[in-house]
Amino acid sequence: MPEKNKLVLAREELMRIFHQDGIIEVITGAVLLNFGFDLLNKNRLTSLFTYIPIILLTSMKNQVTISRLGIDQFGGEKKVRFLNLSVAAGLVVMLLLLSTTVLDDMLGLRNMVALPFGGDIGNLFAGTIMALAFLAAAYFIPLKRFYYYALVAFAAGLISFFFLPVQALVFFCAAAILVPGIQLLVKFTRAYPLNQIKK
Repeated sequence: MPEKNKLVLAREELMRIFHQDGIIEVITGAVLLNFGFDLLNKNRLTSLFTYIPIILLTSMKNQVTISRLGIDQFGGEKKVRFLNLSVAAGLVVMLLLLSTTVLDDMLGLRNMVALPFGGDIGNLFAGTIMALAFLAAAYFIPLKRFYYYALVAFAAGLISFFFLPVQALVFFCAAAILVPGIQLLVKFTRAYPLNQIKK
């Protein structure tokens, strides 16, 4: 059992190092920001532009993180590719769920769920989906800071249900994850400047 705990702690530390650059937050925030514009423009389908940040995930990790920290400590090229694809797949699933339940409501959930008080049920759907996605990231990656993002998304979904349109909720959650991501990215690039590493 102690050996298993050591392996769990070692994996947590490895993921903390691999994702200390904040790129996962920047990508997620950009995706949510684009999705917010889809809602604002009342699109029936998610625009292809919304998926572009997900496509950039691997190249950003290579240019920012791998170029500074190397690839061997993370298990080699195949392991790193798997880590990046796992994050990308999670983002795609989150976006698909948001699209089918909030953007176009293809499943007709708004009519199926009847609440005794007024409000936009789309906010509850969006807040819950984002919270569950962040909880999954916090548990499976694992990244403890995503528990905070999950709490923010769920609380914002509940509060905005009464007062705000669903796009305002998505924009708020995008900012709540994008701003810390940019801060982490700046902190990381300053801690590991490329010119010093090359020397």
